[in-house]
Amino acid sequence: MNWFVTFHIVSLLVFLEGIAIAFSAVPGFLCNDPGKELFFLGLSGVFTMLCGLAGFLFTKRKDMTPPGLREGFAAVGLTWIICAVFGALPYIFCTGLFFPDAFFEAASGITTTGSSILAKGLRLRDGGTLKEGIESLSHGVLFWRSLSQWIGGGGIVVFSLAVIPFLGTGSQALYNAEVPGVKNNHDQFTPRVATTAKIMFGVYLTLTVILALLLWVKMDLFDAVCHALATMATGGFSTKNASIGHFESVYIEMVITVFMFLAGCNFILLFRLIRGMRFREYFSEEHKVFTGIVLGSTLLIALLLLISKFQSAADFHLFREIPGALRKSVFQVVSLISTTGFSTADYMEWPKSTHMLILFLMFSGACAGSTAGGFKVVRLLIMAKSAIAELKRCVYPRSVQLVKLDKTRIGNEAWRNAIGFSIIYFAVLFFTAFLLPFLCEMDPLTALSASITAISNVGPGLGELGPSENFAWVGTPAKLLLALEMIAGRLELYTILILFMPSFWKR
Repeated sequence: MNWFVTFHIVSLLVFLEGIAIAFSAVPGFLCNDPGKELFFLGLSGVFTMLCGLAGFLFTKRKDMTPPGLREGFAAVGLTWIICAVFGALPYIFCTGLFFPDAFFEAASGITTTGSSILAKGLRLRDGGTLKEGIESLSHGVLFWRSLSQWIGGGGIVVFSLAVIPFLGTGSQALYNAEVPGVKNNHDQFTPRVATTAKIMFGVYLTLTVILALLLWVKMDLFDAVCHALATMATGGFSTKNASIGHFESVYIEMVITVFMFLAGCNFILLFRLIRGMRFREYFSEEHKVFTGIVLGSTLLIALLLLISKFQSAADFHLFREIPGALRKSVFQVVSLISTTGFSTADYMEWPKSTHMLILFLMFSGACAGSTAGGFKVVRLLIMAKSAIAELKRCVYPRSVQLVKLDKTRIGNEAWRNAIGFSIIYFAVLFFTAFLLPFLCEMDPLTALSASITAISNVGPGLGELGPSENFAWVGTPAKLLLALEMIAGRLELYTILILFMPSFWKR
């Protein structure tokens, strides 16, 4: 392990984060934030930049070798943890949060999870309370909240590959560590990783700008930009306590629904579609299943809402209720499966028959190559096809059962990756859910949904962590455990868990 190379990269990425924190003071200044808030926000950014610059200069060597696979994994894993620590500074110095709360909020932001502890009445370091919850925060801190999600959604390392040429051949190791998972011929735009990162970043930035302009029609500019950043990152941090429901606008809900869906699609295929790919070719098996899950879940939940309304309302009118049921259903389905976590309604008040479907949407996630978290639809496909192949092999022992995706045989490496990830995913999910009641007073349903929402980077959960609730009441040990699970989930487990293997650190 070359520690100088590893911390050289980490330090540079911390420096870039410091620039982002300091830049957040600009919207705060334009929105007339108090001078004290601007000073501490700028100071947090400058301090982060100085720490990153000091580390970068200290680890600089004339004979610097490109990072290998080990350095790539270590750099990415350590970057997300260290960036969450420095990202907590604005919450500590500007808002007055205790470190565990600030670290949880920062980790939730940088991992695009969207879970929050910013509840009304939250106790602060000076003995006061957060009187208005999220809406108590200054514009500068609110902007940093959204910007941290946008940076995390694009991937700190993928973003750096787009702008830092010195990594050279080592960029492939960083790319593999940042974008782990099922590898196939659609994982990169071009053979050059830096070019791939630039194109990915360009698509990401373009969609964000378009969404901000569309939202500006019904929102003020600050809210439009913040919600565009959070939407394209599939993060879910809002500037309002009631999330998107605060605006009570069909236009806003539909626009955000479309862009949450796009953010859940494979960015590589989106770019190829723009460049002239046939629409039929765009709809791979994964996209067909993803779209099918969205449509099927929307119709099923809308039907269950209508049945519930029919059973409880005396003046039920079917055609009058259908638009409202579809509106609530489609927004929440796309928000959950894309792991964005915005809400317009409290689904804990929906029929209990919808809750298991909601848990599945949290678990499923969207497409590979998107900013969404979760298990990913492509892995569900591989697991389902593998299970069917095994069942057929039981009936026809001598037959050769090939597992194919888009009429192409899945390679052994991709198959082993999917199986291995599945085992690790469920092990971490249930182990965390098992630990949570020991660390905090939490019922089993809430613990299970808390673990799912953390590892899948969704945001809201079920039970006492529903969309109208928050994580403020969760104990400090449980918050720290969930924050680490968020980081592990964002990096799809391997990059973080491999750091705990003794053999990883041996020469």
